[in-house]
Amino acid sequence: MDRIIEQDCVEYMEKIDLSPLRDKTVFITGANGLIGTYLIYILHLANVVKKAGINIVAVSKSPPGSHLHDIFSERYTFYAEDLNKPDCDCFRDKADYIIHGATYAQPKKFIQNYLETIHLNTTVTEKLLEKAKNDGAALLFLSSSEVYGEPDELHIPTSEDYPGLCSPLDVRAIYSESKRMGETLCFAYRNFEGVNAKIARISMTYGPGIGLEDERVLAHFLRQALYENKIVMLDDGSKIRTFCYIADCVLMLLYIMLYGKDFVYNVGGKDSISIRSLAEEICRLTGSTLSEEIAYRENLKNVKVSPKMVKLDITKVLSEFPLPPFKPFSEGLSRTIEWNRASIGLHG
Repeated sequence: MDRIIEQDCVEYMEKIDLSPLRDKTVFITGANGLIGTYLIYILHLANVVKKAGINIVAVSKSPPGSHLHDIFSERYTFYAEDLNKPDCDCFRDKADYIIHGATYAQPKKFIQNYLETIHLNTTVTEKLLEKAKNDGAALLFLSSSEVYGEPDELHIPTSEDYPGLCSPLDVRAIYSESKRMGETLCFAYRNFEGVNAKIARISMTYGPGIGLEDERVLAHFLRQALYENKIVMLDDGSKIRTFCYIADCVLMLLYIMLYGKDFVYNVGGKDSISIRSLAEEICRLTGSTLSEEIAYRENLKNVKVSPKMVKLDITKVLSEFPLPPFKPFSEGLSRTIEWNRASIGLHG
């Protein structure tokens, strides 16, 4: 097992009562992703340390990655299946809880896999809702802050009742509009089919497990800092983002799944930082330099410009659940850097 991720999960499993999962089966799609990996680690370690008695069924397009290989070679069930293909074997396993996290979230990847992305967020969501109905299972749909589009200043931070301002005729709609349709399917099955479906709108999650091949801004900066010892930004860095440490995110997801009384929850962090300040902090922690030149990116020129500020109103999740203080951004970033240094064989 991965040492840094294991440390996080041992710490965070103490922050929630997982006893409702005893002798239950949790079915997780997107198992090799950042969120899927942490979910599986926490549930597995609860079994090891607390004898929690949780069964795990995991699904990913690829076999279990190095982080999860040992876990699934010893116990549980892992299906390396494309959920977009008909007649997947994984649907035969009866579930008590379903967490649907399989998707392509990086712009480059969801453009390359545009139909797969749309269907994962819609067709597969419907299949899983039907499975939840037949199994009598609860379903948690991992949606995204992208469903809000670019709110005006009066709606930042953005609360769950904001309807969103998105165009269906935009490259980013491949992801955002299909997530919105996935949410509508959850609404329909919850209100007309009696399925205990819930939605978590997740924003800007980071932490150990984010690899340097990721195309999003934090990994892009880490890749430059660790390999080139210099960060060159793609614009002036004035945009504001609010980051949420992966372990805090997964803890909120588990609380929503097990104890949530409402239908839709925002899941995000508190630490807002400009992109330039993010680059400066990564430079400070890695001993790299920040270049004053700007390398405008061409390869995603057809993608709509991202919002100036992304910040979710997380009042609901903070008030409903007994969440501990979030991990400070500087500490979470240090752990992310440490994990990536170890992954690529760097030290110091």
